[in-house]
Amino acid sequence: MSSSKQLLLNNEHRLLGLMLFSLLAATHIGDAGTITQSFLIVHFGFFLLWQPVIKKQSTFTAGQLVILIVLVSAFIYWFNPWLNAFWTLLLLTLLTGRIFARGLARAAYGLAVITLFLEFILNTTPQLFQLSALSSSLQSSFSTVILLMPLVLLFIPARDATEKQLDFIRGFLIVLLVIFLCMGSVLISLTTRQSYIESLAISIMLLSLFLLLTAFLWSPRAGFKGLAKVWEKYLLNIGGPFEQWLTHVASLEANTRLTPARFLSATSRYLLQQHWICGVSWKTYSDEVIEGEQSPHHVSIDDEKLKLTLYTYTPVGPVLLLHAKLLLSVLAFYFRAKLQEQQLVKQAHMRAIYETGSKLTHDVKNILQATQTMTQIINDNDAEMQEILGVLKKQMPLLTQRLNTTLEKLRIPKSNDLKPQPVTDSLLNWWNQLQQRYSGRHINFSADINEDSEIPIDVFTTVIENLLDNARSKRSREPDLDIFIKLSNTGNGVQLSVMDTGSPIDQDIAPLLFKEVVSSHDGFGIGLYQCYELAKSHGYKLRIENNAQGRVCFTLEKSQGT
Repeated sequence: MSSSKQLLLNNEHRLLGLMLFSLLAATHIGDAGTITQSFLIVHFGFFLLWQPVIKKQSTFTAGQLVILIVLVSAFIYWFNPWLNAFWTLLLLTLLTGRIFARGLARAAYGLAVITLFLEFILNTTPQLFQLSALSSSLQSSFSTVILLMPLVLLFIPARDATEKQLDFIRGFLIVLLVIFLCMGSVLISLTTRQSYIESLAISIMLLSLFLLLTAFLWSPRAGFKGLAKVWEKYLLNIGGPFEQWLTHVASLEANTRLTPARFLSATSRYLLQQHWICGVSWKTYSDEVIEGEQSPHHVSIDDEKLKLTLYTYTPVGPVLLLHAKLLLSVLAFYFRAKLQEQQLVKQAHMRAIYETGSKLTHDVKNILQATQTMTQIINDNDAEMQEILGVLKKQMPLLTQRLNTTLEKLRIPKSNDLKPQPVTDSLLNWWNQLQQRYSGRHINFSADINEDSEIPIDVFTTVIENLLDNARSKRSREPDLDIFIKLSNTGNGVQLSVMDTGSPIDQDIAPLLFKEVVSSHDGFGIGLYQCYELAKSHGYKLRIENNAQGRVCFTLEKSQGT
């Protein structure tokens, strides 16, 4: 902040007092034209130093300076009671816009407002209509008091030396009340032949009753919504019911089949039904469309992904500008939601492709493991040919069946084939084949089965092969690890458990193991995630039964309620 600006802010109240004193002196002291004009020149000089409208560090250009000098000179040359009344009301607007400051600043501006208010209603207004307000003796005392009041401001320091915002609307409303008070007093005085002071007292009582009633009705009470809510609703609904607009836009956004471009087109046609809108245009990264007609009057918002412009038949005022920007902001918000929805659909599609490919990869991997097992049996020199042929006869049909199932998953499903029926087999038959495939691999099998049953072999085979593959990978790092497989009957069906005596799963990974793809050195990840989803789709549940040191156990069992 420059030193000159800081000096003006530090002496704000003194400048205000001298400005008001010179204006009042031009009216009460300046009988001759030269004296009045001299006081007015001084007044405008202090006003330019004090004025709160243009920033104090700003400078005038040559053209602005010429216009300012011409206006001030014309005002001083043709100065009369009517110009005085106009200028006093303008100063009241500026002062009442600052009267709600704090501390000494509020007291200073309050004193200035009272000074101008008394001057306007007791001196300026009676002069305009040739009315007698005060007697000659009281008029002399009034002139002395009204001249001394601004000088009090010279002794009120400006402690808060910062710029303050000016509330023009509040100041304008207060000045309207002053005009209403003065004009009401003049009208009563002229029509009833009463003195101006009596008419002023009647006007003050009427205005007080009006303000009291307005304050009473402003807040809601006794079932009445209150004028404040009515006013706020008017501001929101000036161009059409705002609630209907929100409902319409939300209903269109909920239609998932509607593309972002068609969404904008539908909402634009709805906006064109408003009587004050003649056209709507929008511009995205790929499209630029105009609905309706263009006009010189428009309101625009420029979003990161959308530029919206609203064209109106008439110039847009402050309230209508607020309303139009609110409508466009709501539309831009829902448009971004539509774009995000479209992006999420694409991501979901890509995720489905990824998960399908990943699952099929694991299916192929499991089939490859079965093929490697049969290859080892064939290459085993100690095995007899009859034993090898027996294993191949049992395993080859199963391997063929699994290959056929994998190929079926690659086929595009028909409308009546969205949920293919699972391939089932005997539990005991599957269990015996499993022991044969993993014989000689230091895996302990145990069974406690009361009766045979049908099981989905795709689920059991996929789950057991992934669990055993992870356990054997873990054994490569922990050579002393033992693997146990147990098959048993429970009250809800069959339960298959795979346990190892190695280290537990990391505590950060275990809660996420079946919920998302994780990365770990144990190999737990997308394989178990796919196994969990496959088991879930067939009414089974894969879970971690135990995760303690030396006792890590996974269990596959029938889900509750299925």
